[in-house]
Amino acid sequence: MVVTGARTIRFGIRGIGGEIGDTVIRAYMAMKRGRFEAAKATMGGSLTAFIREKKNCESLNENIRADRSYAKLRGSGTLTDNTASSYDYAGVVSEVQFDEINRGRLLVVGADGRQLPIDYKVIPESNRGVPEFNEIDLLLEATGVGVKDLKKTPEQDPNFYDEYPGLTVLFSCPVKTVKGIPHLLAGLSLATPGKMNATGSCTTHAGVDVIRTIREGIISKMGLTEEDVIIDGGLLDTTHSLTPGDNNNLELYDGSYLPQTTGFGSAAATVYPVPGIGKIKAATGRYYSFHEKDGVHANGVSIYSLSMVVSVKKGSGVEVTQQLINEALKAAAADPEGRKHIGILSDKFVLDNNKKTAMMSGLSLCGMSPTVILPLGNNVEVVKTEATLVRGGFEFDQYTVTIKNAGYDNRWGFTVDLMQETNLVTQARFGVELIPGFHHQDDIGDRLAFVNSAPGQDMFARALELTGGNLLMNLAGYSS
Repeated sequence: MVVTGARTIRFGIRGIGGEIGDTVIRAYMAMKRGRFEAAKATMGGSLTAFIREKKNCESLNENIRADRSYAKLRGSGTLTDNTASSYDYAGVVSEVQFDEINRGRLLVVGADGRQLPIDYKVIPESNRGVPEFNEIDLLLEATGVGVKDLKKTPEQDPNFYDEYPGLTVLFSCPVKTVKGIPHLLAGLSLATPGKMNATGSCTTHAGVDVIRTIREGIISKMGLTEEDVIIDGGLLDTTHSLTPGDNNNLELYDGSYLPQTTGFGSAAATVYPVPGIGKIKAATGRYYSFHEKDGVHANGVSIYSLSMVVSVKKGSGVEVTQQLINEALKAAAADPEGRKHIGILSDKFVLDNNKKTAMMSGLSLCGMSPTVILPLGNNVEVVKTEATLVRGGFEFDQYTVTIKNAGYDNRWGFTVDLMQETNLVTQARFGVELIPGFHHQDDIGDRLAFVNSAPGQDMFARALELTGGNLLMNLAGYSS
């Protein structure tokens, strides 16, 4: 049972000017007014932002003006220096002003008049020796600084934050090198939150949500047990949109594709430890995803394809088929919890007409809040191996399941999942959710979707016409 109103949680963010920090603020400004007011009350009326000291800034307010969070919230930044928000086009922030009474407090004003006060604190580069951390209960560490601090300590000290007895920390990234830190994944809740907590990457969220839906769909529809379905390997190949870490190389991209490495398999095994998932390898590359048109900034999403080899115990009388996988994915998208994580693209989208509709371009899915969005039909393929495998004296069939063109907004979809995970942490640690009753599909939905903006309506007019204005299928009441 969720307990609400039991206590105040003093909430702080380090990295409010980054992609995740800025998106958290926009999520607060976009959610239903009642949910926002309840969340604001739980925080005690304001949240705290921790920023680094800026050069040639003598006062706190001067430091705030020089921080990229200020430019992003005001919609005055640029793409190349990472001071432009990917979602400013949505208009959920109408004004940003300094509080006349409280020095260092910024008032973020919404289109409906709501106000979110943010109290800024200037702190050092390291998270060591920061007395201001004793003034909050929960720190969302969204800069990577905290992880770097851990790596610098002897044996990567798992007790790093013990100097702040009342503080709980959530890292917005995996911390795979420090033993014992629970990793949370919204919708799974397999880890028990502790003093320090972490989560999977944006790609881990998007990949694992599809993998577990397929795996659990096979188990459910074939009447099998957990041990009867084994992942033998596979490849997740991602075309990833640019993130702040790439900005220093923007001039080198010049619109090209840059291959990179990724540790998806080990990260997936950390948050979803099922047999064989660590054998799924991954490849990734960045593409130039930033867009600027008539003063409107936006950033395209990431897209991956997955081929996964699974062994399934014989004897159920049911085969793994394209229909079975499609039904499992549709059922997840229709489920009250599952639809946070799986969105199904309108069946008007098929591979041979995509060039005409641009329905699934990287930009068309920007700002949509399911963790991963995918088309079905022939984008799902299942191939059965002719041979029968024997494991532990039992016979297994082997299948290769391929999912093509799964899109995920690695800022928005990831951030709203992170906010759900924050609720898991605070419920376990403090007995109250940070955002009481938050359900990002019900409370925000696709309010920040680029297709709902004026530029998006113009750019994707044909796709919206063909789908009746809804790129995603409405699966309410669906039963497989």
